[in-house]
Amino acid sequence: MEGIGRELAEAGYRMLGNDSGKEKLILNILDNGELRYLKAIPFLIYRYGTDAGKIYDKTSKKEVFAQITAITKRIFSEEGIIGKLPDMGPNIDFDYHDFKQEFDMQKLSSERPMLMLEKQKVYAERDLNMWLSKIFTKKEKYILKRILEDKPVSRTDYEYYSRKTRKKLNAIINLGDFARTLASKTPTCDNDLFRLKRLLEENLEHKGALIQSFIYLNNTVSITSKKKDSDEPIITLKEINTFSDEIKGLLEKYKGNEMNFG
Repeated sequence: MEGIGRELAEAGYRMLGNDSGKEKLILNILDNGELRYLKAIPFLIYRYGTDAGKIYDKTSKKEVFAQITAITKRIFSEEGIIGKLPDMGPNIDFDYHDFKQEFDMQKLSSERPMLMLEKQKVYAERDLNMWLSKIFTKKEKYILKRILEDKPVSRTDYEYYSRKTRKKLNAIINLGDFARTLASKTPTCDNDLFRLKRLLEENLEHKGALIQSFIYLNNTVSITSKKKDSDEPIITLKEINTFSDEIKGLLEKYKGNEMNFG
């Protein structure tokens, strides 16, 4: 929902308008369901004093909003902010620290102008957190933050890091060049080729065998396949006239080229 992103980005949550406009914005965010927008709700409630009870009554995403309301109450309590919020009492599945970090950044932004370097630091931290979330669990992000800040970790967290998280970090380091090369390429999709592969596999005498490669030359199709439980290749030669018209038509498309699926 690009409209939400645009509204939030244009003024850094400094939306103008009446309270009903903010209420509608929060309802739209809940309907959209994207985490990056959901994290804006505590600040919107703080900034505009939006009636959480009314939103709860109107939204179909009551469980999600109840969780966010509980997070907002905790933020208000820690910040000494006075605000009346209904006690909905849910289990909180969201990462509280992600919501708190977003709230703190927006509150800081609203209270004083930020220098360009400060803005860049805030945006970099937000982007880093987003990318970390795509690879690491909440627990792993917590441990990584502790290590990055040279803070001690518990024995349990140390063992968890050594057993699991460090392996991910090493994989990221070693896959750097490979990932950059791969990301620069656009995958191609050839539905005809893989349909032909399936049809040829159905015509093999060795049922369940998977084709590794084939080539069509001089009215003969040479097929190399393997059974699922064996590494021994099977070479099959078939005359073109033994196939259906559909297979013949597809084979013509790849005539003279060896097609490899290894």
